[in-house]
Amino acid sequence: MRGSVPRRATSDERPSLPPDRLWQPTTAKWFAVVFGAALVYAIARYHLAGDVEWRHFPLFILNKATSLAAVVFVACSYLVGKIIRWHDDDKVLRLVVIKFCGLMGFFLAGIHALFSMSLLTPAYYAKYFDAGGRLNLQGELALSVGVIALFLLMSPAITTLPMMPKALGGQRWKRAQRLGYVALVLVVVHLVVLGLKGWLAPKGWQGGLPPISLVAVLAALVPLLVKRKLVHEKRKQKSERNGA
Repeated sequence: MRGSVPRRATSDERPSLPPDRLWQPTTAKWFAVVFGAALVYAIARYHLAGDVEWRHFPLFILNKATSLAAVVFVACSYLVGKIIRWHDDDKVLRLVVIKFCGLMGFFLAGIHALFSMSLLTPAYYAKYFDAGGRLNLQGELALSVGVIALFLLMSPAITTLPMMPKALGGQRWKRAQRLGYVALVLVVVHLVVLGLKGWLAPKGWQGGLPPISLVAVLAALVPLLVKRKLVHEKRKQKSERNGA
């Protein structure tokens, strides 16, 4: 007797993804848009408008894109639900996107650190070294601040794990998450030390495009300014209630 052909499962019968899964179609789109935009910008500025040879794409250009994407992801993790309102109709998805952005930002920051250590030579970054081949003050300051910022990002990343809010308690968990703001402040310092001189010379911008470090600083400043505004409004409301 001939065997029956197995019926193809319909879309309703296929197992659906867990709603709190970090990698899902929505977060995949976030990654494609953020990292894709950072990569396109790096290619446009350094390869197309600049004079960087394509043989430096696998590490030098990818490092540029990775650093920018890392800052944008961390910034977005503090902006989703505040000024980014795309997922307000689905609280579970909104929390997933926040977690994904924070963890992806930390992951890419770690990749950026490894890439940078591989590239940290006078041949690539001569302005950060003295005549003897050692890091100068600018190079050492930028490096140390960057390492501290990455270390501080570990706190909100680790406390994103599901068991951590209960293990730490609400207040301690919130304090751990707020260290991300401190890390963003240090990221701003790190980038200012690295690129301030170039920012102040727009005539030298390749293709008229701002340096990636300047774009990253602007991205890092947005959540810091939003946080400052929210804190100010909260204090103002509290003062008005006390005065009523």
